[in-house]
Amino acid sequence: MVKTVNLTQEALVGAIDRLVKVKSFTNITVSELTKVAGVSRPTFYRHYHNIVEVLNFELATMLADFKATVSFHNNSQYILQMVYFFQRYSTTVKILLAAGQEGQLRQKIASVMIELSQNKPAIANLTTLNQHYYIVYHTTGLMTVIVDWVAHDQPETPEQLAKFLDENSRQIN
Repeated sequence: MVKTVNLTQEALVGAIDRLVKVKSFTNITVSELTKVAGVSRPTFYRHYHNIVEVLNFELATMLADFKATVSFHNNSQYILQMVYFFQRYSTTVKILLAAGQEGQLRQKIASVMIELSQNKPAIANLTTLNQHYYIVYHTTGLMTVIVDWVAHDQPETPEQLAKFLDENSRQIN
């Protein structure tokens, strides 16, 4: 059953990706989506209530992978891991942006990044409130630049972007 759900999810996400390249996400119908995906309407409705739920499921999968693959060891390695991660999920990020889900994407990724940043040595001596502000400031800034990089088809290599972000985050610290 899980494999069928994964195949259905992949087919639907691929179809959304193809469709948002030719029309607005809000104009995509379930009938059109299922036809392009090669999935029946009953199968679609067995798993989802609407098209946004397909994206929410994809975002949840992406977040789980983010938690499992990105860890804080040192700033430059952490940033490079993030850039590589978003490069790997660039199609998903672009779909979410095209679907008007940018706010949700930023909020969800920032919350995971905040969780991952809790053990940074640089914030150990800050008050609890200042730790919160520091983490929100840095994580949302990093994520915003990386999402922008993905949205603009990654004009620099991941290493170049990570180096830029690392050097600029050190200037702020």
